[in-house]
Amino acid sequence: MTPCQDQDSPPPWADLPPELLGMVFLRLPTRADRARFPAVCRQWGSAAQQESVLPLPSPVPWLVLPDGSAISFPHGETFHLPEGTCYHNSYGEWVLLSREDMTCFLMNPFTKATVVIPNLSSCSPYFDPVETVNDRVVPENEMLGTWMDYIESDDILVVTLIVCSTRLVAAIVAVDECGYVSGTIALCRPGATAWSVSAHEQCRCFSDMVFLQGKLYAIDAYTEDLLVIDIVDGHGEGEPRLSRIKRIIEGAPMSYCQYFQYFYQMPYLLESDGTLLMIRRKIFYTAELVTTRISPFLVAGINEFEVLKLDFGRSRWVEMRCLGADLALFLGRGCSRAACVSPHDLSRDCIFFVDDYIDDYHWKKTTTACGVYDMKDGKIYSPLPMVSWKSGKVPATWLFSQEVAVCIDEF
Repeated sequence: MTPCQDQDSPPPWADLPPELLGMVFLRLPTRADRARFPAVCRQWGSAAQQESVLPLPSPVPWLVLPDGSAISFPHGETFHLPEGTCYHNSYGEWVLLSREDMTCFLMNPFTKATVVIPNLSSCSPYFDPVETVNDRVVPENEMLGTWMDYIESDDILVVTLIVCSTRLVAAIVAVDECGYVSGTIALCRPGATAWSVSAHEQCRCFSDMVFLQGKLYAIDAYTEDLLVIDIVDGHGEGEPRLSRIKRIIEGAPMSYCQYFQYFYQMPYLLESDGTLLMIRRKIFYTAELVTTRISPFLVAGINEFEVLKLDFGRSRWVEMRCLGADLALFLGRGCSRAACVSPHDLSRDCIFFVDDYIDDYHWKKTTTACGVYDMKDGKIYSPLPMVSWKSGKVPATWLFSQEVAVCIDEF
């Protein structure tokens, strides 16, 4: 209290203009801070009530590490998934886990809800042909075989997991042979004993998949062909299956010369407000010769990003120079998502990414982490420098929950 202030007079902060109080309220980073704001005084409570129609701080995900632990942004809170389980991937608020007896289930770590799904190596093949339209003609000597050739593998990867509805789950399942991923699309109903897979459809090198308006959209990691896939769901009766695959965008496979330009390119798919986005991530690397290997190890360096939006009418990608003032993207293998953010949130117009490109064959095993690419200035920041993990078959992935709502104030 200043010397000239009367003891009974209201505190000076009570006289702040309502519009200024509203700006302060919108910049508070957590729900807890916003809940305490109205308790300061009557004027502050009135200002908070006026701003209550505006969106709360954006939901920022947790990062699930390969060892089954998870860490939150930006405060670094942690939790662990159940003991005796193996972590495979995530989708939204769900994580895919398996037990020692190889049974699999989805779990929401925040509500503890679980959904039983089939063992990754259990499949029920269907023999109905899958119609293909405008598909790429693959030379016979380059065909990867069908999933029946790989189903007995002990090292099945879940590249992408999608909970399409309460009665349908889709996944890209694959095996990694010397760094070359061969996979297919598997479907199941919660509680089923086996995944439904095509007995004849040739395996592909899918890198990501999105469920949009009742269809699956998948992208090839090497050609960047974009495929739209129709599903026979049967409204819960009978096994789901693929019925039609149509290539709607022909990508450009890397030429022989590009393999010597020392960068690795990875496409991601995600949906944003009914629009399909592809984010092309380019990872520059150096080659490290090792006497015990014929081929060198690759050591990752800087990253570059390109954001493209699908023009459905013309079946082509259109480049986006910015995401806008209310959007942030989170990239991860099979777990990418767009999140609406406040215009006052510094995470707007940013791409959060994790190092999910490491495999045992091509890339050197190093300690990896996550970063943020800010499209506003084209720079990369490290939001959580204390988070790191050893590379392996299962990458770190994002885990989303509406209950976890914070804003990222600084990188």
